[in-house]
Amino acid sequence: MICINTIENLTFALFLNNAMAVIQKLRNSGMVVIVVVAALIIFAIGDILSPKNSSGNNSGDGDVIANFLDKDYKEKDLEPIVEKLYQQKLASDSKLGAKMQQDEKFRIATVKEIYQSAWEQLVKQEIIMKEIEKSGIALSDADVNELLFGKHPSESMTQIPDFQTDNAYDVEKVKMIFKQGKTNSMLKAQLISLVESVKSYERLSRYATYIAKSSSKTKTEKEYEYIVSNQSVDGSIVYLAHSSIPDKDVKPTDEDLKNYLDKHKEKYKYTNEMRTLKYVLWDVIPTAEDSAYSKEQAIRLAEGLRMQSSPDTFGALGFFNKSTLPEDAPSAVSNLVWFASINEVVGPVYDNGKYHIFQKVEEANDSVPVVKVSHILIPLSGPLPDGTIVVDSVMAEQIARDLQSKVLSGAEISMFASKLSGDQGSASKGGDLGWSLASNYVSQFAAFCSTAKKGQVGMVKTQFGFHVIKMMEEPEFKKIKYTQSSVEVSASATTVGVIDKKSRNFKNSIKAQVGSFEKAIEKMALIPRIMKDLKTDVKMIAGIEEAADVKTIMYWLFGEKRVKGEVSDVFAFATKHVIIQVDEIKHVGYATIDDSRSIIEPLVREELKGKKIGDKLQKFSTTAKSPKELATKSGALLIPIEGLKMSQNFIPQLASEMGILGSLFGVQPKKFSVPVIGSGYTGVMWITKREPVIVPKSVANSPDMMEAYSGAQYIIQPIQDAINKKAGIQDYRYKFEWF
Repeated sequence: MICINTIENLTFALFLNNAMAVIQKLRNSGMVVIVVVAALIIFAIGDILSPKNSSGNNSGDGDVIANFLDKDYKEKDLEPIVEKLYQQKLASDSKLGAKMQQDEKFRIATVKEIYQSAWEQLVKQEIIMKEIEKSGIALSDADVNELLFGKHPSESMTQIPDFQTDNAYDVEKVKMIFKQGKTNSMLKAQLISLVESVKSYERLSRYATYIAKSSSKTKTEKEYEYIVSNQSVDGSIVYLAHSSIPDKDVKPTDEDLKNYLDKHKEKYKYTNEMRTLKYVLWDVIPTAEDSAYSKEQAIRLAEGLRMQSSPDTFGALGFFNKSTLPEDAPSAVSNLVWFASINEVVGPVYDNGKYHIFQKVEEANDSVPVVKVSHILIPLSGPLPDGTIVVDSVMAEQIARDLQSKVLSGAEISMFASKLSGDQGSASKGGDLGWSLASNYVSQFAAFCSTAKKGQVGMVKTQFGFHVIKMMEEPEFKKIKYTQSSVEVSASATTVGVIDKKSRNFKNSIKAQVGSFEKAIEKMALIPRIMKDLKTDVKMIAGIEEAADVKTIMYWLFGEKRVKGEVSDVFAFATKHVIIQVDEIKHVGYATIDDSRSIIEPLVREELKGKKIGDKLQKFSTTAKSPKELATKSGALLIPIEGLKMSQNFIPQLASEMGILGSLFGVQPKKFSVPVIGSGYTGVMWITKREPVIVPKSVANSPDMMEAYSGAQYIIQPIQDAINKKAGIQDYRYKFEWF
């Protein structure tokens, strides 16, 4: 009933999705059965797998998809995982292959989804799982049996409804399903995949638990934290703001910048190739004349089809029922073509930038109807969206019966979906499940759908809970086959020529001098766009909607060697003309002055200002007898400090100058500190009193308030992120059409 895609992952939520998809349709009156119609279906991805040809590619061979852990990974390393995921999808949806053949947009989206999942699995098995192997964490056969059939099964397994009886994990039911797998090769393959997911998740959980326990605070650490939080100081801060020195009076040299980079080199270490772009674009918009011309072409095409004595059925689409219409099919297909007579021509119909002409060429009836229902799911226990806590199945049934009565009395079922439904996927649509074969639902739900008429309301119980269901339309047995011709509303050569002239004039006005790009923008009153630190895995660029156009730009940026300040030729796309300047280039490794100047120069300037102020304060502190005298002699400001604690995280008038705040607790009483340079202020501290802190014995045994957020479940994702970052993933998938 609730369709979930098959995508393996490490986190519990994604694991559960995978497990649900593997098991989802493997049921028949409590017995698991798989029906796979895949042997004759060709996974025809074709040329979409071929990378673009290139020269000077900085990523090595053309079929290299990534480099990490100092190893190249090629497309062939991904293909076995792609095939495995595709077969899993076929197992959970036997009509997938046919739909991919009939619906090109759906096929491409599915291919990209599968390749994305395959990429995530490749990274997981080559980086994450190998890192876990190094730790020595492993699972014995006894461990695996306990996770599946023991007294303490994997939490992820217990959440799968198909493994439950009366909302509780049923070990005997699981054993029965696994027993069936011994005689059903396809089921066996699916269960093996499921077990591998359980094992992977368990190993990662144990690894995360190991890391979490190693981060527990010691007695000494707890005592230190108590002192830091409770110790207070009295005294004064003599300070000057860096803004008191004009920027023009402080000009960092390259030597200053180099020293700063050397001191902070790890902070400015890049783990990915990055580019910062400045670009301008011109929209290619069809004029009213262009639109009229396209419409005229479409009308002539429709008239030609109507004059044919027998329609040309070559390339006809279908058969389609209401649930299998292509995702991008215009609404006219279901609203007009569906009810047309055989061979009738419908159109032109305008939709999303195109004029479409349809011709219905055949019609037939299915033995099984497709149905359009809305439902609200009341789970057997747990919270509802409105905050109601369902304590047991008796309460769940009562809520469902009350809701059924309201809907039978005329209330719209959509009014209650967002407040009560445990199926959040349909709740956001008012409970609407769309058109689907009745047989796609679990047996109890399907039984209602197979006999109900439009407007009928019912209630059924499934392993998910109680469902209040309303049949929104009459069951539909009809399926149709039709042809579709389209005329795109596109800019004429004249319209494109106007934009081409503007973009070429801009390009030709750019000289070799630095700043010429910006001057051309100003002269032509254009609005530049900037994208900072673009990485190779980016799929979207602001203002450029077409994925193919983004891919072309990415290939220009990363497929060949570029230099800072380089300006592209005109990218003359169908709907945009784009010109790009490469503002910054960051290569993998430690930053250089050139590729970090704009970032570090302001920071170095602040540091140099701080040194000037510090020298001034240091000079006068040698003769001043008090903070007040130092402030007077140096022209600085004075802040009195009374009972200030480090845990406050700020200083009155100085805000979050953490370096100055921390220094207050390390200064010798009644002596001027050395100048401390902050981010916006530089000051000298004078402490008159520091209160001693006696640490209670109870502190050592007190619970850590943050420990709950250091558990394995909270650090799994940060651990994966850290391991992946250490691996130095260089992603070259932008070269391939499936990305």
